Amino acid sequence: MAPLASVVVAPHFLGMAIDDFTHFSGRLAGQYTIEREIGRGGMGVVYLARDVNLDRLVAIKTLPPDLASDPITRERFLREARTAAALSHPNIVPIYRADEVDGHVFFAMRYVDGKSLAEIVTAQGPLDARVVLRVMRDVSLALGYAHARGVVHRDIKAENILIEEAGGAAMVTDFGIARLVEAKPLTATGQVLGTVYYMSPEQVTGEPLDGRSDLYSLGVAAFYALTGRFPFDNAVASAVLVSHVTTAPPPVLGVSPNAPRALAEIIDRCLAKPREARFQSGADVAAALTSVESDVARDAAASERAERDAITPRLISDTEAQAIWSRAAALQAQTGIVPRQAPMLIAREATRDAVPTSGYSVSDVRDAAREAGIPSQYMEHALAEHGVSSAGAGSQLARSAPTITEAPAAKSVFAGAPTTVEFEVVVRGEMPDRDFDLLVDIIRRSRGEPGIASSMGRTLSWTATARHQSLILSIAVRNGTTTIHAQENIRPLAGRIFGGLVGGAGLGPTGALIGIGMGALHSPLATVAIELGWLSALYGIARTVFVKKSAKRREMLRQLVGELATTVEDTIARERRPPANAP
Repeated sequence: MAPLASVVVAPHFLGMAIDDFTHFSGRLAGQYTIEREIGRGGMGVVYLARDVNLDRLVAIKTLPPDLASDPITRERFLREARTAAALSHPNIVPIYRADEVDGHVFFAMRYVDGKSLAEIVTAQGPLDARVVLRVMRDVSLALGYAHARGVVHRDIKAENILIEEAGGAAMVTDFGIARLVEAKPLTATGQVLGTVYYMSPEQVTGEPLDGRSDLYSLGVAAFYALTGRFPFDNAVASAVLVSHVTTAPPPVLGVSPNAPRALAEIIDRCLAKPREARFQSGADVAAALTSVESDVARDAAASERAERDAITPRLISDTEAQAIWSRAAALQAQTGIVPRQAPMLIAREATRDAVPTSGYSVSDVRDAAREAGIPSQYMEHALAEHGVSSAGAGSQLARSAPTITEAPAAKSVFAGAPTTVEFEVVVRGEMPDRDFDLLVDIIRRSRGEPGIASSMGRTLSWTATARHQSLILSIAVRNGTTTIHAQENIRPLAGRIFGGLVGGAGLGPTGALIGIGMGALHSPLATVAIELGWLSALYGIARTVFVKKSAKRREMLRQLVGELATTVEDTIARERRPPANAP
């Protein structure tokens, strides 16, 4: 989905009419020569101009008429812009002039030859972690400087972070109009402001703001630059705002597992809901980023090498592909019965395993396994054992799989299989409840059906609301453990199958069968026998179908519980590691 800020708006809503622009340009003649429009948004139009006296390029931003026409807003803007003009920092776009000419309110600032962070991410997708770190550090230094002088930006977002073409330095712009954003409704001049993606919880609830609100917004911008998505995204602006206040953001590593952990933890900390849990100043953020720069560079370089290795062509023979699939299927069948140990890596032999001229690519082998219903963790384990991919001792594959306990269930004599399925797994350690949303996402993706998620204390519950579904999932955190319990009643499924086949298909043709029995055989007993034989055949078919469906539902629920347990283990392991550069 395109960002909210990309909604197209008719130009006359945002800037000035052509006649007004001609008049404005004329009034600035002798001071500025306006060359062309370079930007347009809900808060005005930006033009590239040349300062005639100093012979330098400047950017001139005009306020839209609905703001400029209000004398109180106009005066407030000029006062704020002039305050921001006193800021002098290499990472803040300097304001040269804030003025009003015949009702046209504008300010002139340094022209930055480059693009905004938003434009770069839109064009390139997620950025290299080293680039994100540098941008984040530059912005945090700028914010630390401004906050120390009592100036809070209030509208930090990717659109307001400009990256110089020469040198790649990041510069913060729009300090002068930040307060006006607060006074605007969520839809301004026909456009939904992109600001909603970046607003801190205290900004949403209308509390007094300090510099830590800007640091939250910086965390959102860094999250977006590193992962290519926002922590909270929704087509409805109000839903995004509610999420900022009530929902824990997904951890960076949950969205981008290959991101450097040190950088991910800094971004996660910026996004903490309570402002006391965030970094307390821009200087603190910059110091934390500087201290992990070498770690981030090392991890990013390693990730690059892994990506290069991953795209190196390698064909796998039919025999070896069959062996890999068989091993992955065996691992899947053993889950919950025996612990899954770390893969025993097999070195590739240069002569035997030289790249053949025919066979399967690694991606083809993975795709075939996925289509066969083999989860990726088993496939990656088998590939690693065959030396096709690697799995380090610290990876998810190297851990023993959580032991899943299945509650005994009596087989229904009528249906031929149990009509209830129940699994439980206990993970050592307490999962932080702020990560519950990760589990909800997994449940929704796995089930593909509507449901209701609720949280009470440190217990998360999920209840399916779809017709013919009866699933109750709970994740309880207490006494040093996290217990996942899942129970599904599949009696509605049995009722649908038996009712449809035996009741519908069986009783539907009763009239025809009676006609055959009485008309052709002239025997009531023969009629009854025909009807019973027909119903018996349908019952046998329904029973076979239900047994297969029941087994499939059982396996799906077991896999879901296993995936939830693995995610719980990941969040607990991450929680046990101390935050990067915590004071």
